[in-house]
Amino acid sequence: MSLALTAGWSTRRRYRVRRALAEAVAVIFALVLLIWSLLPIYNMLLMSLDKHNDIFSGAIWPPAPTLDSFRIVVTEGFWYLEYFWHQYANSIYVGVATTFFTLLIGSLTSFTVGRIR
Repeated sequence: MSLALTAGWSTRRRYRVRRALAEAVAVIFALVLLIWSLLPIYNMLLMSLDKHNDIFSGAIWPPAPTLDSFRIVVTEGFWYLEYFWHQYANSIYVGVATTFFTLLIGSLTSFTVGRIR
């Protein structure tokens, strides 16, 4: 009888250790995915707050953050931003049209699939 109790104890203990290990691996994987997802956003923020010449300085945070880049984009103050608002409107137009046609085709398809017996 005592042999059966100790066998059950070791099985439960192995199960608990395995479960704790699986949870630890899941947490580590989630942290890696979080860093993988947030790093490009951080990089965009860092580049937007840097001055034009300091973008590749390698600093973790810009020494003198400025919102001058946003002013340049809004006022189209650089040669390659000459048609920014026109290009932005074209992008919005294509995005809205794509969304509309995707919803149209998807709703017609879902109606058809819903009628199948």
